[in-house]
Amino acid sequence: MSQPPPPAPAGNFRLGPIQFAQGITGLNAYTYLYVSLIVMPIVSFLSFTQPYVLNEIVGIPLEEQGRVTGFLVTMQEIVALCLIGFVSGLSDRFGRRPIYAMGAFIAGIGFGLYGFATSEQDLYMYRFIYALGVTAVGAMIAVTAADYPAERSRGKLSGATGLLNGLGVGLAILLGSAVPAMLKERGFDGAEAGRYTLLGVAAICIVTAIVMQLGLKGGTPTGKRSKVGLMKTLQIGLQQGRLNPRLIICYAGSGVGRADLTLVVTFVSLWLQQLGRDEGMSGTEALKSAGIMLALIQGSSLLSAPLIGIAIDRFHRLACVMVALLAAGVGYTLLGMQVHPFAPLGYLACAMVGIGQMSVILTVTGLLGQETPIDVRGSVIGFAGLCGAAGILFTSFAGGYLFDHWMISGPIILTGVANLLIGIGAFVIWNRDGRPVRFDPAEAKSLEPAGFGH
Repeated sequence: MSQPPPPAPAGNFRLGPIQFAQGITGLNAYTYLYVSLIVMPIVSFLSFTQPYVLNEIVGIPLEEQGRVTGFLVTMQEIVALCLIGFVSGLSDRFGRRPIYAMGAFIAGIGFGLYGFATSEQDLYMYRFIYALGVTAVGAMIAVTAADYPAERSRGKLSGATGLLNGLGVGLAILLGSAVPAMLKERGFDGAEAGRYTLLGVAAICIVTAIVMQLGLKGGTPTGKRSKVGLMKTLQIGLQQGRLNPRLIICYAGSGVGRADLTLVVTFVSLWLQQLGRDEGMSGTEALKSAGIMLALIQGSSLLSAPLIGIAIDRFHRLACVMVALLAAGVGYTLLGMQVHPFAPLGYLACAMVGIGQMSVILTVTGLLGQETPIDVRGSVIGFAGLCGAAGILFTSFAGGYLFDHWMISGPIILTGVANLLIGIGAFVIWNRDGRPVRFDPAEAKSLEPAGFGH
């Protein structure tokens, strides 16, 4: 028989099997879960609605939309690359709550303005404002994921958060597809429907910023302010990586994990639709077939999240990261090698990609939270976020080159090989540590101070 979970220490809030960190109240916990759901529309909604904005609101010609979209995404990632370490370092000084709330508020302003763009220049200006906000939001997603769970529940809370994030992506898709269509049926033209939809999302952002400010825990986990600037953040991230090889795996895993998400949204969809047309499907049929494959990836990712979370709290977390990276690597490589992916083996590969993608994100989050000293948590996780932004830029450029000059599944195989190589690196470190199998809370460095920046 399974043993009941140990009682929470005095002052620790528990929600079912999930135990929260010392000092986290019920209000903080429920606010965190609400934010985990609603933050994904803030982060992902613009990606889904970008073609609608270009077509219906701004009127960018079809032959120019690829260039404009690529430049907008690249600009946003450059902003993230420049600011995410600095923003995360600020959270060690001023706390997570004001940075998180301000980021959501600024993203809301960006959404509201985006609907009123009338030219390509407007798109760049308003996307820059949105990028400032969403960079802060993205940084605080990772930092609060490390702050809120007790060490024994880090995996279970990550699994619950992953499930809520997946539902949030579904909500973003629903808002982006259903609301403009509903408004058109009520007599609004395409531009007005898109504009009011974006204003509605802007309102969600602003309400969420208020909820964050009222409900999330204030201050820093140590109760002290670390005076950390951008260069100090980078120095701390590198220094902690040199001291702890497990953090190197987390940094590399963050890079490939963020890149995986970009790959699925961009190159996998493009590859599947092009293959469908090559096999004689109409554009609509190819889109539908690609949609089924993408739904399988997202569905398997969503359904696996709670089980992955349980595993993270039961098995050694470096071993979990290793298995996740190897599974994702096999899934992507197998998918990319399919000449005819719309077949049982292709569907199996998609399921493996979805499970591997979610596994990498959640296991890296768990190990990163465990291995990061409490007083420099924002800086170290910010450095991991910097690696994530770099991973997206590399995948976008290298993947695009391989797509055009090698084979259309080249970006998928590239991502598979990257996951496998980092997984082998994780195995080397795990093997050197004696191949531990079970999770040991005594290993955690999450409550130990590093002593920097005070």
